[in-house]
Parts: sequence; structure tokens; C-alpha cells
Amino acid sequence: MKTFILSVFLIVSVTNIGSAQVENVSVNSRILEGSREIKVQLPRNYDFNNKRTYPLIFVFDGHYLFEPVAGIVDYLSYWDEIPESFVVGINQSGSRISDGKFDKNDFLPIGSGAMFFDFIQLEVMKYLKENYNIGEFSVVVGHDYMANFANFYLFSKKTEFQGYINLSPDIPEDFMPYIKDNLELSKDKLWYSLSTAKDDVPFLQEKTKKLSELISEVENKMITTSYKMFETGNHYTFVVNALPFNLMEIFSPYRPIDNTEYILLSEAEDPNDYLIKKYEQINELYDLEEKIRIGDIIKVNKLIKEKETWELYKDLARIAKENHPETLLYDYFLGRYFQKIGQPKRAIKAYQSAYSYEEAGGITKDMAIEEANRLKDIFGY
Repeated sequence: MKTFILSVFLIVSVTNIGSAQVENVSVNSRILEGSREIKVQLPRNYDFNNKRTYPLIFVFDGHYLFEPVAGIVDYLSYWDEIPESFVVGINQSGSRISDGKFDKNDFLPIGSGAMFFDFIQLEVMKYLKENYNIGEFSVVVGHDYMANFANFYLFSKKTEFQGYINLSPDIPEDFMPYIKDNLELSKDKLWYSLSTAKDDVPFLQEKTKKLSELISEVENKMITTSYKMFETGNHYTFVVNALPFNLMEIFSPYRPIDNTEYILLSEAEDPNDYLIKKYEQINELYDLEEKIRIGDIIKVNKLIKEKETWELYKDLARIAKENHPETLLYDYFLGRYFQKIGQPKRAIKAYQSAYSYEEAGGITKDMAIEEANRLKDIFGY
């Protein structure tokens, strides 16, 4: 697979899905000896001048699958269930069969399939990373025939994708053991997700189930696998249910602390340390620079009050200051700390200082001042 020179022409065409901006790009490729259209949905808060990077969700069959993926990614990221991400879909209308061509004996792209493989890896990905703030974490989405093609990237010397969403994959049975072996031996952190539906095409449903059973035997801590059979939907309609499931499986560590994780938080020896490590993991896994959410900081505040472990307020205050210095959380938590360890004068000073900052997490300026006034009344200051 040789490296080719890329020439790209942008067609100035911008549309919107919700509030997310979409750019239509025409890629003139030396590999394909022609051009191919791609769509790029930008993260909602994307700023070309900001160096912040975002994950990439790459979609094969973009001529019909881009809009569902883009809409779901935009929706889930709006509610902070997954990180804001780029969504890129490639138009394969009239070319998907030749794009996905492979040798049925050694299961490698051949002819037009090999050229398409190189086009994605050497031209499209290169262009995207040179023109957008795309980080090191990428997910590929494939449906039936093109889900099979997406798996070829598992065997590339440079793993292009860390997440694989296989929607009713049309994968030859003899190819499945190679996929399993590759996952078994992988030294890279990968997510591999499979889904089908009860009204899916029967032979594809059976293939998906068989592959899921095979990869369930993989014993590699670097690999996270998931499989789901949806009760409703046919080969095409189940996709709108599968995509949220698959995306949330891949990004499950990213999500805010929910009721289930709150139990783990409450069992932690040091909930502040748990919180720090959670976000270190998020940023390492997905190549992000996420601040600790205010909502998760408030969860630790709730736990401190439940367990009356007042000494933990000191470190929680520090976490609040490092992540949200514009808010009153630092001074309020510091006030709680001093109040509970018997230093009312310092507590009053901290509470009063909180009045100068922004309210956050349901903690208001009035709450801080009320605490300060109450301490003044009690101790006669």
C-alpha cells in the first residue's frame, strides 16, 4: 500500500443538523483517480482557533448512514453522555460493492477495495487530521457489507480506529477466527461492538450472533466487547436503536457519575481520589482534556454530608478550585471544612469570600452568607 499525494478541494456548502455545523467536502484523490464526497459534522462548540481536540466518529455508507449517526452523536453529546465529536461520513452511493471488494480466501482488500482502503487511511484521515482538531481516539461505524470492510483496519500496522461499531455485519465465517485472534493479541486498547435485531436478515443475524459468541472468549484486558440483539426493528430501522447503545458502550467511562457509579464512589476509600482517577482515565482513554464536572464534584459533597467525613472537604475544595476557579465552590467547601473542624472565624471568612464568585451546582451566594451569619450569631462575632 503506497503513499500518494493528496489534493483536496472544499466545496463551500454548509448545512446544520440541530445546532451542529456540517461541511460538505469533495476529495480529489490520486489513489481513486477521481473525487469522493465526504460530510464533516463539527462539534457544537468547535472553534478552529482553539487547540482542543475531539474524537472522530467515521461512518462508511455516509450517503445514508451519516445523518442518523450525526444526529445521535449530536444529541448524546449535548446531554454529555458522550464527548463532543467530529462525525465524518463518506459517500459510497453506487460504489460500495467495489469499495468493499476483498479476497475471499485471505480476507484482504483487493483491487478497488485495496485502493479504497488506502484512500481512507492515507488521504482522508490525513486530510482530516491536518484540517481539523481531531484527537487520537477514533470510532468506525459500518453496516452489513461495509462493517466487514471496517474490520480490515484491525489488521493495519497502525491501528486507525480504537472503536468498532458493527451493525449487522456481513462477515465471512472463515474470517471470524482471525478477528478473534487479533483481538486476543492486541496491545492497543480497543472497543468492539456488535448488534443485530430479531427482524434482521436471518443469515446476518446468525453471523452476528456467532461472532459475538466467538469474541466473548477473548481474554485480553485491553479489549472491551459488547453485543445486543434488539427486539424491534428490521435490518435498516434497528440502526437508530443500536447506535446509542454502541456509542454509550464505547464511551461508558466518560459519562457523569450516575446512581450505579455513586455506589462505587461511596465504597471508595477516598472519594476525592476516585474522582481524580476517573477523569485521568477519561482523558487518557479518549485523548481529551476534560475538567471534572461540577455535577460530579457535588456528588462527592453529598457523600461527605452523608458520611460526615468533614476532613474530605479540604481536598474537595482544592479540586473545585483547580477545575472551576470562577465558581464559589472552593470557598464554600473551605467554609464547610473550617466550620466542621471548629474554626468558625476562618469559616466565616471563606463563606463571605464565596459571595464574589459565580454560583454553581445548586450552591448559591445566599447559602454561603446564611452560613456565615449563622456562625456569627452562634459565636457572637
